[in-house]
Amino acid sequence: MARPHICFIQSQMLPWQAGLGLARPEVSTKMLSHDDVDGSSTQVVRYPAGWARPAAEHLGTHEEFLVLEGAIEIGGQLYDTHSYGFLPAGFVREGARSERGAVLLTMLYGKAETRTGDPAQPFDEQLLVRHVDPLAMDWDPGLVDPQLARGVAIKHLRTDPYTKETSFLYCSPPHRVPAGMWKPQWTHPMVEELYVLDGEYVWADLGRMKRGGYAWWREDVYHGPSGTDTGYNLFVRTIGGPLVNTFDTVKKPHTWNPEHRPALPDELKPYGQPLAMPPRY
Repeated sequence: MARPHICFIQSQMLPWQAGLGLARPEVSTKMLSHDDVDGSSTQVVRYPAGWARPAAEHLGTHEEFLVLEGAIEIGGQLYDTHSYGFLPAGFVREGARSERGAVLLTMLYGKAETRTGDPAQPFDEQLLVRHVDPLAMDWDPGLVDPQLARGVAIKHLRTDPYTKETSFLYCSPPHRVPAGMWKPQWTHPMVEELYVLDGEYVWADLGRMKRGGYAWWREDVYHGPSGTDTGYNLFVRTIGGPLVNTFDTVKKPHTWNPEHRPALPDELKPYGQPLAMPPRY
């Protein structure tokens, strides 16, 4: 079956598992979402300090990633915290290592199987995004859907030249309140994947999505209203086309204290608890 609707799960509640498919048995992972037909998945992957794969190798599928913590080197390119890459199927990595360890948000477009030797087909150079350092980029408010409230901005990471699927960072300042505390729900004709890097995203119908929160927001499912009292920094990816927002015609009341009631498939419901607020002082 295709990946089910997930909105939202805190990654901290999920158990660590051994191995990244058949590709990297020595790492630990948390499975955020998975398609059991084509093998595609989104996972949090933890590389231990001293991890190394010195031999040249490649995957038979695309691998997209954002470094959440630590640093990793792939083919001589260093990816520090919040660095991003998209390595197409068949892209040969001339060794990889992590001296101090790293945690990556990793998106695989099929089953993870490591292959050695020359790829059966050369990788598609139009898909390659070798390295992006968002900390060296400015936020661009001009890339934001004009239907959304002012104050938000984007750092563009990638747009697929064929499908127009896109990946980007999306930030909001604190105290971004829906006008009059009323706002319509909205949806998309494509899947929107969300991961909270920092801050909190408040959903009137779902609860408070905190750092480490994850969503696989399926097509034509309405959620909201939403806003943020703390501000947030999100990783966003679209699947099935470019980002398109479709707003309902009816506005609903927003609240900063919503009930925690995430929309989860049965297999994730045991891990659907809210994340406790850490002490502030």
